[in-house]
Amino acid sequence: MSGMIDSSYLTRMYSALPGNLTVRSTAARTSSFLDMAAKASRDTTDVLETSSRLEAAKDTETSNVDAYMEHLKKKYGRVTIESIGKDQASLEKAGKRMSGNDVVIAPNILNEMASDPKKAAYYEQKIDYFFTDVIPNGKAFAASMGLTFEPCGVVVHEDGTVTYICGGGDSPERVAEVNRINAEKAKKKAEQQRQYQEQSAAAAAQRRAMWERTAETAALEKTFSNIGDLLKTRMVSAPAITPEVSLPAGTNMFFLNM
Repeated sequence: MSGMIDSSYLTRMYSALPGNLTVRSTAARTSSFLDMAAKASRDTTDVLETSSRLEAAKDTETSNVDAYMEHLKKKYGRVTIESIGKDQASLEKAGKRMSGNDVVIAPNILNEMASDPKKAAYYEQKIDYFFTDVIPNGKAFAASMGLTFEPCGVVVHEDGTVTYICGGGDSPERVAEVNRINAEKAKKKAEQQRQYQEQSAAAAAQRRAMWERTAETAALEKTFSNIGDLLKTRMVSAPAITPEVSLPAGTNMFFLNM
């Protein structure tokens, strides 16, 4: 919108007023309206200039972040902008995606680093420490213990704290030795279990044989007891028999039907 107004248009507008109204001079009215229009034009220009400055600042900020991001990638390699939690689950999930030299920075920290050289130097020093101290010292210590050291990467959190993610484990030789020991233990345990099962089976068979013998003995005792009772009954109730053959005195003859 242009800041200039056609004065003839203002004159025509005010000349249409009814004659019975008291109106100030056209020149005064025209001058007052021109001042208002000029002020409005200046305000519009100020808004446009402010908006342009904000856009320019935003573009500059974005440009600074992009340029700083390129600097980090050239220095460290793989740099990711992401907010990662400080809890164990979040760190483990992030570590599984890392390849050893990853750098992950929260978006708000990246903006601070891009706009403040002191903060950039501070956080870069923290990141550098992972590569210059943590990794070599970690590998040396792990080697002295017969272990392996596996670096993952660095995480700069939203609150400005820094986490170094590393992994480790047994060497291949140690893994083979542990597997051998575990295999021997498993074999020994299986042998002990087999012997226990055999002993349990033998004991069960012995108990079963003993029970069977006990049952047979009880059955025989019951049978003999019944026979004894029957003999007593037959002897008591048997009628007197006149023997055809002379037998010794006090001798009786009887028959047992089984």
